[in-house]
Amino acid sequence: MRRSRVLGAAAGSAALVLLIWHTGLGDIAAHVRGSGYLVAAVLLASGLRLLLQTCAWATALRAEGCHESLPQLIGIRLASQATGYLAALGPIVSEPTKVFLLRKVGMTGAIAPATLVETGMYWFITVLLGLAGTIAAGLLVADASIVFAPLAVFAAAAGLLVARRPLLSHLTARIGAHAPRWLRAAAEVEEQIRSFRLRHPQAAWRLLILDAAAQVLTLAEVAGALWTAGLAPSIPGLLAIEAAVRMVKIAAAWIPGRIGVDEGGAMAAFALLGFPSAAGLMLALARRARDGLWCLLGVFWLTISGVRGAPIKPGRTPSTGVM
Repeated sequence: MRRSRVLGAAAGSAALVLLIWHTGLGDIAAHVRGSGYLVAAVLLASGLRLLLQTCAWATALRAEGCHESLPQLIGIRLASQATGYLAALGPIVSEPTKVFLLRKVGMTGAIAPATLVETGMYWFITVLLGLAGTIAAGLLVADASIVFAPLAVFAAAAGLLVARRPLLSHLTARIGAHAPRWLRAAAEVEEQIRSFRLRHPQAAWRLLILDAAAQVLTLAEVAGALWTAGLAPSIPGLLAIEAAVRMVKIAAAWIPGRIGVDEGGAMAAFALLGFPSAAGLMLALARRARDGLWCLLGVFWLTISGVRGAPIKPGRTPSTGVM
């Protein structure tokens, strides 16, 4: 498995080199001049998105009777992102790490369901934007057939997220008394997540608004890349670019840090939609710099917070905090 990850990173880096060679160093150098403004714009947008997502997380936690200060939650979010950044399938690592760190700082209660509710809401809006982006891309590219596969992926993900019937509870019922303990615990967490909207309707709406605003800021980063390239962005163009970039990230989630893939994917997405590929490279590098800074801040928080111990291993379901 490690060999496949190394080969994936090598393939992504090789593809990036080929794209840079095809684009030309002259075109890339021309876009570097405005890269400082782009990095500043990405950092500003990302900082606001971090605040909005953390406020949404705090809302979900408070709804479940869990309370923690916003600065503490920001530190935990950054630390969990740092642990997942260079890991394969980062979210599978970072989400349990959030729960682990919350317990290490003394929080009790239904931490896992509240944390996963916020994450699920954010991914739900991501899927909706992905659907809108693939439709927009179908209108912008010459060959609309290339959007069928990503459209099917986003549509299937939306169907799973909005399904009213809990999937794991159904599976547990089918297995019966032989269902393992971890599966029953996961089914309980899923039930709490899916019932959150009914139990806390006001909190659910606030989550939706905060996470939607956070998602809009990702489009602002793309707009910044186009503006620094001297181009006027349009809503369909922004949606299409971000959808293409996210599809690449999802497909390459198994590669630690998505080394070379983010940059190559952004360049290909921009070029496919008729924008300068060098602008895509600058956007990916600005986001890479942002990710590096967030990781450093996350490690710094871990150092000064005094949190010790190992996070929950990927694939292990955290305790719900409910008897």
